[in-house]
Amino acid sequence: MINLKTLSLSCEYQPFVDPQTLAIDGYEALARFYFSDGKAIAPNLVFEQLHVSSDMLAAIEYQAKVFQLAHAPRNQPIFINVDPHAVNGSHTAKLLALLSDYQQITVEIIENTCVSDANLANQLFAKFKEANINVALDDIGAPHSMLSVELMMNVDYLKFDRHWLTLIEQPQGIQLLIALVDFAKRSGKRCILEGIETEAQLAFAKDIGVHLVQGFLFKSWFIRPTSTEALRFS
Repeated sequence: MINLKTLSLSCEYQPFVDPQTLAIDGYEALARFYFSDGKAIAPNLVFEQLHVSSDMLAAIEYQAKVFQLAHAPRNQPIFINVDPHAVNGSHTAKLLALLSDYQQITVEIIENTCVSDANLANQLFAKFKEANINVALDDIGAPHSMLSVELMMNVDYLKFDRHWLTLIEQPQGIQLLIALVDFAKRSGKRCILEGIETEAQLAFAKDIGVHLVQGFLFKSWFIRPTSTEALRFS
């Protein structure tokens, strides 16, 4: 069990890159957590423990978004992740107000692994669209994820999980990805392929025509604020 009260919060900004020109076209803001000695802890471990209490999860998610937007690169589109389980009660209005004030914001939502999570994602999508906030569907094609046709038809961005890169040698898998990319283009959406780590993967992304890519091939372009702050649970 992690003593969450000893942790501090920061973030990391990973760029979205045009595979054709290598120009940066925005950043994804990702939460980062540190022990008092400065050692990092895997964010998924923190969020797994926070899921025990929806109120605590909502409080930390809101604090993380405030931090991420305050330190974001200037004049760049920013994507942030929102867990459907973290948007509840009084925090919902606070979060919508915060995001509505930011001019170039896109919210990434994940459906996760069950029907109830998919329903939560759809409810959350409706709230963000009512507030005129762009939405991206994250982790499409991840082994643990579901696929909501309704969300795919209505979101502004499709983010394809790195798992697709393991299917490069499997024609059926690649044809499905190409069909989804074509669907995105025909329906006015933009698509992003995650997990790019090699020049060969970048060339593949360029060949199938995704709009943007993301991954550790561009690690030297990642941005981390120098400041941190203690976690607040209310």
